[in-house]
Amino acid sequence: MATTFSQLQRYGRIYSGGKVAVSADGALLAAACGDSISLVDLATGRLLLSVGAEGDEITAFAIHPSLPELVLAGSSRHLRHVRYSAAAGSSEQVRAWRAHKLPVVDLAFERTGTLAASAGADGAVMVFDVAKGYATHVFRGHDGVVHRVAFSPASSTRLASSGADHSVRLWDLASRECAAVLSAHVGAARALAWSADGATLISGGADQMVNVWDCRAARLTSSRLTSSLAVLEGVEAIAVDPPPRSAERSAEPPKLTFVTAGSGGTLRRWVAGSSVCLRRQPPPPAGVALPGLTHLLGCGGGGGGGGG
Repeated sequence: MATTFSQLQRYGRIYSGGKVAVSADGALLAAACGDSISLVDLATGRLLLSVGAEGDEITAFAIHPSLPELVLAGSSRHLRHVRYSAAAGSSEQVRAWRAHKLPVVDLAFERTGTLAASAGADGAVMVFDVAKGYATHVFRGHDGVVHRVAFSPASSTRLASSGADHSVRLWDLASRECAAVLSAHVGAARALAWSADGATLISGGADQMVNVWDCRAARLTSSRLTSSLAVLEGVEAIAVDPPPRSAERSAEPPKLTFVTAGSGGTLRRWVAGSSVCLRRQPPPPAGVALPGLTHLLGCGGGGGGGGG
């Protein structure tokens, strides 16, 4: 009988809570883990690389929509632009800069990856040219923490933000102004998601409500509330389902569906514009409490898969 052993693989913690994202090629999962971002091979589940700055707890990150790059924010309030190579297991910091007066809560790239927006606990929304490392816009208007930022998939000049002041704001980067203040929540607005065509914005809040906004008009000032629904838990995250492939062959526009998650830890799929819950995660066994969910990762191609 063998009495000695050799190590084949070591498994450690890869996630400590918060945001997760998938790389542009669909091969890697990026997950916040203390003072680093874990890059995990989705095919094997193996940790390939950890990216970050030792001792600087990650508060937010965004993964580039087409390149192997990340923007990270830490408790030091520094933003870091990082390039990585999963194949080589290496990364390099391109630059670092300090922006907000208080920690960054959320980061998001626009569709080309040229600009990144940040949501600050100081109430500011900032936009940066990542490659050049400078701020292009500083927007103020929220009273309190800004929880989420999200660029429209259809326009690099349309940016939405939501905050502790219960409001959702639409920012026009071209005019450098707040184009609209969407006021329907009576609690902190913590979740934002755009439809793939940028025509609809969905917001969710601590008031246990989801609001659906029509943003089809050329002018953001014409955005309007089209429907509201009660979710029965504080909403922390929303993921919009991709359009089904069958929609390309259908004369009827497909129904917009989305998934919500929040303080109760339950996933629910909804139809925008109605109060219909298409599917609810089965309840846990008696005596078992589900953990609260703070983020959702939209998955799937055109098949209508949701987030979870």
